Amino acid sequence: MAKMGGTVATVETLDHGRRIFASRCIECHVLPPISNYAADRWPKIVNWMGPRASLKPAEREAVIAYILAAHKQSAESK
Repeated sequence: MAKMGGTVATVETLDHGRRIFASRCIECHVLPPISNYAADRWPKIVNWMGPRASLKPAEREAVIAYILAAHKQSAESK
């Protein structure tokens, strides 16, 4: 499990977020590298784009959890 902000994201949540990010976001544009934006910008970006992608609140939260976990892992591997 990964801790995101004040909540704990399960492996299932992170996987669900990854699948949504990879399948829904690409319907409109090329997927940006997660490291292109600061971690604190991603929730705003996802919440702004979420309605365009018809994401439900739980789906947005899963995408945000996935992106933040991937962003953290990317930063730690540098």
